[in-house]
Amino acid sequence: MDKLFCLVLNRAFLPFDVIPWEKAITLEWLGRCLVIEYHPTRRVRSPSREYPLPIVVRVSSIRSTMVMERPTRMMIHYRDNFRCAYCGKTLRDNELTIDHVVPRSKGGKWTWENLVTCCVRCNRAKRQEIWVPTYTDPVKPRFLFTRYLKVARLIDPPTREVWNQYLPSQHRWVVGR
Repeated sequence: MDKLFCLVLNRAFLPFDVIPWEKAITLEWLGRCLVIEYHPTRRVRSPSREYPLPIVVRVSSIRSTMVMERPTRMMIHYRDNFRCAYCGKTLRDNELTIDHVVPRSKGGKWTWENLVTCCVRCNRAKRQEIWVPTYTDPVKPRFLFTRYLKVARLIDPPTREVWNQYLPSQHRWVVGR
């Protein structure tokens, strides 16, 4: 079977993890989760039975979806929707750079609030100046977790449609990339 994943929601129905379909079925059989949505077409077959495939489950914990980790290059690109903060051009990740709003030479740090996605042309033009980002608000995101980012491009269209109902609206684009 293809790589299929299940979105895990906490008690408050906020997404906080992504797990393989095998683990989701195991949690369902053990009674450790409540299945919210099944895949509309996919099934798992045993020699004697056929089972629907869970793609959204809820667990009883209250784990947070807050971003606690230090930003990485790819996380900044996802937060900024692969768009240059200064000219608004959308490019591929290998055509973009990370720019310090306040340059390191002027005391700028590697923080969510000081990093933006930037095209090479704007980065060269900016040099050591301080520019105000026009197309991006450089803030620490409230929802962004690494495991989700790793599978966002792998999920199939029916799963994407279902997951979009449970993702915060400002982050639904991540699934669509």
